[in-house]
Amino acid sequence: MKQKVGIILAFLAFFAFIFCPNCKKEMAYADEKTEPVMAIIIDDFGGYERGGVSEMLEINVPLTCAVIPFVDHTKEDSEMAIKNGHEVILHMPMESHVNLPQSWYGPVYVKNYDTIKQATEKIDDCLKELPMAKGVNIHIGSGVSRNADLMAGIIAHLKERDIYFCDSRTHPDTKCEEACRMCNAPYLYRDVFLEPHGMKSYASAVRFLKEGASIALKRGYSVAIGHVGREGGKDTALAIKNTIKEIEDMGVRIVPLSVVNERIKNNIV
Repeated sequence: MKQKVGIILAFLAFFAFIFCPNCKKEMAYADEKTEPVMAIIIDDFGGYERGGVSEMLEINVPLTCAVIPFVDHTKEDSEMAIKNGHEVILHMPMESHVNLPQSWYGPVYVKNYDTIKQATEKIDDCLKELPMAKGVNIHIGSGVSRNADLMAGIIAHLKERDIYFCDSRTHPDTKCEEACRMCNAPYLYRDVFLEPHGMKSYASAVRFLKEGASIALKRGYSVAIGHVGREGGKDTALAIKNTIKEIEDMGVRIVPLSVVNERIKNNIV
């Protein structure tokens, strides 16, 4: 008797799915919320090095374009990224742990010994330049990212503004995870670089795109970072374009970084 009831219920569920459009939508939405996803951040938009910029913007999956503020092509690149269906974040220059030429940072950057007020005022000025930015990640920053108190102040300020933060992990001793815990913010971070240690090549980018997809399959999400300009450029753009289908065939969807942030914030894996 129980077996017959089970069979009847199964048939009813099947017919409900076939003839009820809303049921289909709800089931599709449930799958979409839990399928593995990967965000691909592309750093260094806005600068004078233009290698791969147009090629990246033409890619037909939503990239997350990290734009340096107050440089030659800041507004142009951010506007084109939005127009082409990509997400924009602020690629915020922050000081290194070693001496670097000031020109590497651009006109505005967070210094190692800035107060929280000085740092957040600089970031707010940069966000005015990029009002479409949904998040912030780090440009250089191997010094500032090791200062837990300063990073906690920055992340708490961004949280108040409903702007997410992603740790680019430019130094192995980054304190950004600790800073996120201090202000009860989700810790969003880079899993793979597509051109690690300056290893710029098509083959490297393909390899690490696949590695990023494998991480997403295991954990539910992942974050990869590539570059335009001399750090990556056309080689990285071509690698992304040619690897999209393989990533999708693996069962991983490429999404804007804001989607990954929501996964982490809501503990969806």
